[in-house]
Amino acid sequence: MMASRIVTVCSAALLSAVPALCQGSDSARAGGSSAGSPQSAAAAPARRVEARPYRMNDRDVFMDAARTAWTYVDGQYNAQTGLVNSVHGYRYATVWDIGSGLLALYSANQLGFLADADYDTRMRRALRTLTETRLYDNAAFNKNYHTETGRIAGRNGQEEATRDGYGWSALDLGRLLLALKVIAANQPQYAAAAQAIVNRIDFSRAVAGGYLRGEDLGPQSRRPRTYQEGRLGYEQYSALGYAAWGHPPERALRLTDARPVTVLGVPLLADTRGGDLLTSEPFVMYGLEAGWSPEMRDLAWRVLAAQEARWKQTGSVTIVNEDALNGPPYFLYYSVYADGKEFPVAPPEGAAPGPTPRTVSTKGAFGWHALLPSAYTWLAVQKVAAARTSRGWGAGVFEESGRISGAENVNTAAVILEATLFTRRGGRPLLEVAPTPR
Repeated sequence: MMASRIVTVCSAALLSAVPALCQGSDSARAGGSSAGSPQSAAAAPARRVEARPYRMNDRDVFMDAARTAWTYVDGQYNAQTGLVNSVHGYRYATVWDIGSGLLALYSANQLGFLADADYDTRMRRALRTLTETRLYDNAAFNKNYHTETGRIAGRNGQEEATRDGYGWSALDLGRLLLALKVIAANQPQYAAAAQAIVNRIDFSRAVAGGYLRGEDLGPQSRRPRTYQEGRLGYEQYSALGYAAWGHPPERALRLTDARPVTVLGVPLLADTRGGDLLTSEPFVMYGLEAGWSPEMRDLAWRVLAAQEARWKQTGSVTIVNEDALNGPPYFLYYSVYADGKEFPVAPPEGAAPGPTPRTVSTKGAFGWHALLPSAYTWLAVQKVAAARTSRGWGAGVFEESGRISGAENVNTAAVILEATLFTRRGGRPLLEVAPTPR
């Protein structure tokens, strides 16, 4: 049921930085799951999907979705800083969100939604903000920023509570770094500004022992604490950003901390360190932005196959992801596998208590449909159609009721725009430099 055409190329920039990753060396595999097909892996009986005469990477479907995504980005753009609000009306953004905002602007320009002159003004303003804004401990970008002023923000958007910030996320930095590389590689006029931003980061503190390292201040002690950051999927995706700029976290790039597990008959990998969140987002963005390495391609289609297997078993369209939620706890992680559980839903650590309903992710549906289009991914795209609003795309829909589950946000918009550009490029990832048809 999966399409046979799967992107396997890596960009020249990444190939020079991490050749073993892009060439898929055997030593990179830790868990060692056997090869196979989604059909043979999923043991559940087949459930019929309504046929649709669609082409791979359906141009009309994606362009229509991208126009709605651009409505959000354009409406939530802050001209003073060049940054885009993370959620509708919320003037704060994490570094991950900032990376999404940059890629949303880039994709919108390439798709013809944003004229070159206007795009140049917006992109240069955003890059200037990142060149001038305060860093945490003069080492890396703080976890959170005010999108209207560009100033550092504290936890939960408490800008007034901090002047110097409270830490950095190594994973978020990786997202920003990859976004900057996409822009610098495809548009040389911004390369110098992107390099200046990258030069601000102290990579000796963000990368150590081949892994990504985060740092923050303890909420109570206010003392610095460092920690290894990233688990299976997110770790490999974010490590690409560091590698693209010549600072490869060698162990984080590869599936070195993995063990085999099986979910609904599908062979997968779990993280040996625990705390794993095997979800759609990192695999989707890895494929759209850099192109899957062979080992990541193998794991990616299995992650999707497990979701399809759950649909076959339960009749509920399943597209897992991390996504915003309308109401406490305001954010949920929905995974294929996490900490020994199949298809768990959980809030972030320390979040306010609240319900943990299952949702179908909008960005997940469009991302998978761009990368591995099938009758099932088309069914998923149909399922999330109810998440469209006059202001953009909601994060998803509730699995049971079909109502919008989360507000419009920059990460959903960015992935839809990226997925559309990916299809317009004939399945070439954004970091593979090539002319883009208008």
